[in-house]
Amino acid sequence: MARTARADWQFTCISFSSRHSPLATRFVYNTLVSNFDRLARRNAELKFGKDNEAAIEKWVGYWTDTLSRNLGLVESFRTRIKIDFRGKTVLDLGCGTGGLSKMVTDEGGFYIGSDYFPAILEMAYAFISDLPNPNHASLIRASGTDLPLADGSVDVVVTFDVIEHLEGGESWQQSFLKEIRRVLRPKGVLLLVTPNRLYPFEGHTFLYGPQFMPVWLADRYIRWKNPSFLQEYKTYAQVKLLHPWTMKRLLDRAKLKIIHDFPCGLDWDDYPRRTRLMLWLLGKIGLGWALTSAFWFSAGREEDWDYLTTLKKKERWGVMLRI
Repeated sequence: MARTARADWQFTCISFSSRHSPLATRFVYNTLVSNFDRLARRNAELKFGKDNEAAIEKWVGYWTDTLSRNLGLVESFRTRIKIDFRGKTVLDLGCGTGGLSKMVTDEGGFYIGSDYFPAILEMAYAFISDLPNPNHASLIRASGTDLPLADGSVDVVVTFDVIEHLEGGESWQQSFLKEIRRVLRPKGVLLLVTPNRLYPFEGHTFLYGPQFMPVWLADRYIRWKNPSFLQEYKTYAQVKLLHPWTMKRLLDRAKLKIIHDFPCGLDWDDYPRRTRLMLWLLGKIGLGWALTSAFWFSAGREEDWDYLTTLKKKERWGVMLRI
């Protein structure tokens, strides 16, 4: 769902008192999801009308699925690098549901969820206000292009499916990455996921190819094949997918460097030799990052790169990559 940032930001910090006593994990999670579902449904009714049950169910389902999906993404990153939240400050940019707050606080970390839209933050509040460690979680309303946080104040930045929703396009995306760089502490880690514009299947519309069409044609195509997309977005122009070369250029300008050789958590040694040759040739024409459905990478400040490479897990994935 769209989580658009604006250049002029406002923020509200919502801290949670420690009035809640610890509960059994399953009961707490079920309570969090139940509270969240109710609020998501109420917001959907306001957005789409109480009679539009199909749109309401899709909205609630999307945000509920996001809770488990984001946890799964972190666990996927943990198969490739060492990630420890204990004692760390974790910034969840475009936090949506705030679902990562439970993982972070359960592991002894401090969670900051940031989003621009009050209705989204309200849903996040519904999820995290009853956490066992609510004093370790907070929410801020802010644009990701101008964060109300001090330089070098965050150990881990998590931003899943956010950068493509910055409606200012490449200039805002550049500011977004520079802000991440600014707030990262030395040896801090960025975990970023965003779709690859070159991948044929487009995950926002659930259609093949609208990103390759002029906007006017893409809108007609989407209206024909998946009109519910245009109930949330005014136009496909609001989705700003990145090409591989654009992603690489923006990271270079922000002085951020990915930890692995490729923006999908993989290194050269993970591929069989014949595939390495193909990737080398693609790299010569600027398409070395093209063979992935999404950019799915961990990164950090370029001056910390030698340290960051020590976080890599040693497992070899080559046997899984016979392509």
